[in-house]
Amino acid sequence: MFVARSPDGPRSAGSGPTIPPHSRDLYLVRAERRAFDGPAGFLADPANRARVGEYLADMARPYAREMPAALFGEPPSPALGHSYGEMAEALIGPIVPADEPVGLLVLAFSIHDLRPGRQTAAYLSHVTPGAPMAFAICDQGSAAAFSGLRIAREYASSAGVRRALLIVVEQAALPYDCPAEVPSRHQGVAMLYDDRGGPAPRVAGVRQHPGVPPGAVAGLAAADLAELADGHRDVGLVLGDALAAAWTAPAAGRVRVMPPGQPSTGVWWGLIDELGSDADRPYVLVAADYDPGLRYLCLTAFDRC
Repeated sequence: MFVARSPDGPRSAGSGPTIPPHSRDLYLVRAERRAFDGPAGFLADPANRARVGEYLADMARPYAREMPAALFGEPPSPALGHSYGEMAEALIGPIVPADEPVGLLVLAFSIHDLRPGRQTAAYLSHVTPGAPMAFAICDQGSAAAFSGLRIAREYASSAGVRRALLIVVEQAALPYDCPAEVPSRHQGVAMLYDDRGGPAPRVAGVRQHPGVPPGAVAGLAAADLAELADGHRDVGLVLGDALAAAWTAPAAGRVRVMPPGQPSTGVWWGLIDELGSDADRPYVLVAADYDPGLRYLCLTAFDRC
């Protein structure tokens, strides 16, 4: 088991970068995003539904969570959730050709899916060209995908990984009452990074801060934005709705706030939109989010170098 933590705690403006410079840059060369209908395909098999229903009922019982048996009956209920393996596999094919093997795969998610018996990251390595080293990041809320990108940069620098695949997914149904926010729909975004350069957007920096109280968000985010912009005035922002609520007046020429309902994938979905608008894309584009429950503040910048 590996634990991904932010590199340090909250800092004040002008105290220097939180991430050391890297000797190898990564570029976002391809991306795929998709919304999915549910439930997961493997749940069409009554035996699979029965096994999943029994397992989740056993896990939920000590917490006094009810599992409606009808959900796992016949025919399969549309209220059942999805499988991250199925979702991610559908995203991999369009962006990873067989002749471009991947060295690292990172799967980022928040809530669990409906196939608890599968080690999903290992399965995805099996279906990805190159059979990459693969692992998952969870229990970090909206910070998970930012951690995945930070780790990919570290591996590119320290382990010689030349091509990395970051997949962020979220599914929208749990078969029991849960106090956590459940996404509005099943959705996934896959991003293929490599070190080739060229016209692809470059990952210019990643900033992560744990333990940030709401009152400190705006000041810390503004300091990071100024640092990531590196003197450029042509800057755009893609913000999660939670961060936009805490950081109401960012100093950027263009600000896109993603609608609520997709806490893990929303910012990345919007980022792909903005990076695809070549005609008027800012020189520096920053994706940023804040998890008010876990108090993680995260930003990442892409530029046209």
